[in-house]
Amino acid sequence: MAENQAEKRQTLKAEDEAKIEEEFLKGTKEEDLGVYCDSFSAKSNIVGQDGGVVSALLVKGFREGLFDAAIVVRRLEGYSAEAVIAMNDSDVLAAKGTKYLKVNVTKKLRQLICQDKKRIAIVCTPCEAKAVRKIQQALNKDCQITVLGLFCFEAFNQTKLKEEVKVKLGVDLDKADKTQVRAGNFLVQADGKEYGCKVKDLECAAEKACGFCDDFTAQFADVSVGSVGSKQGYSTVIVRSDVGKKLAENLVAIKEAANMKEVSRLSKFKKERAKKNSLRQATMNKT
Repeated sequence: MAENQAEKRQTLKAEDEAKIEEEFLKGTKEEDLGVYCDSFSAKSNIVGQDGGVVSALLVKGFREGLFDAAIVVRRLEGYSAEAVIAMNDSDVLAAKGTKYLKVNVTKKLRQLICQDKKRIAIVCTPCEAKAVRKIQQALNKDCQITVLGLFCFEAFNQTKLKEEVKVKLGVDLDKADKTQVRAGNFLVQADGKEYGCKVKDLECAAEKACGFCDDFTAQFADVSVGSVGSKQGYSTVIVRSDVGKKLAENLVAIKEAANMKEVSRLSKFKKERAKKNSLRQATMNKT
């Protein structure tokens, strides 16, 4: 995805954001978390990233006939990923696990819309969720899109991340079994061992546009999911709409309360970072 495209997606006007909230979301709005009607921590019976909740929601949606297709991100050979179309729960399970790379999912969404698919689920980061909602608004409710948003502090450039991890951890990401971000650490599982470093130590590998994004919890999704606010092996789930509520209800999972204060803290931190970077950029443009 081109950097200028990503920045454009992250800079909706306040009135545009308000229209999206009014049209698609339902609940109480909090400054750092956005609109939501429910939140909890959960662990499904699917072995995946954290609590495997995103996969569990998609599988449930397919089995209940809520989707005709879903757009997910699948890891390719080596440490790379691409957006793919899942047509059933088996396709979903084949793509489980988080990939910390920038992947354009809206191209696949347009493809499905052109194929006249009417009920589509899409898993995406906060910046992509904004783009999806704008597309949905243009369709005039002709297509039901269920947005599953992922908590995201920043995504990484594939080449730069592989270089930095090799230097700092001595690990070839192409041979990694799993990567994970937890409690500010970037963790890599490879050759039966776990390696890790602080996420901030990989800052030079982050996509530049991410520094201007102020949305940590995917505030325009129907359901947002991430690890922050939950203990290891669980996922924090934020339900933001009637569509999300229907998908999340009766989810087969162990549930408990999430630490929403921690989620709010990280969300606020990202907003403040984006504001500082925007002000710095504006100052540089004037000189």
